[in-house]
Amino acid sequence: MGILLLSLLVIYLHLEIGRTAVSRLEKWLVEVPFSVYLGWISVATIANATNVLDYLHWNSWGIAPELWAVILLNVAAVLATLISFDRGDLAYGLVIAWAFVGIAVKQEGTQLVALAAWVATG
Repeated sequence: MGILLLSLLVIYLHLEIGRTAVSRLEKWLVEVPFSVYLGWISVATIANATNVLDYLHWNSWGIAPELWAVILLNVAAVLATLISFDRGDLAYGLVIAWAFVGIAVKQEGTQLVALAAWVATG
């Protein structure tokens, strides 16, 4: 997953998405698909990292799992905001927002996580 994420980041940066003017066709056939793919792999990398840590019975330095979820949501939100605004990349930001909505809905029983996900979506 890490190699895939790094590969997509290299491609994203090499294509200079959001930095160079491209035709509408290239925007929709090249830039948007790479932005969406990078967005989903970004979310999947965070999710898989948490699964691996759970599998390894990581003690989370004594921090409650709900608080870790909020921390990771904030990290993802900051990164998504920086990429979206720096590159003017709406597709990447929308993928992250969609993932946050999914987290908020799935975690509705855990109010802290659900609220953090809804805030991050905004």
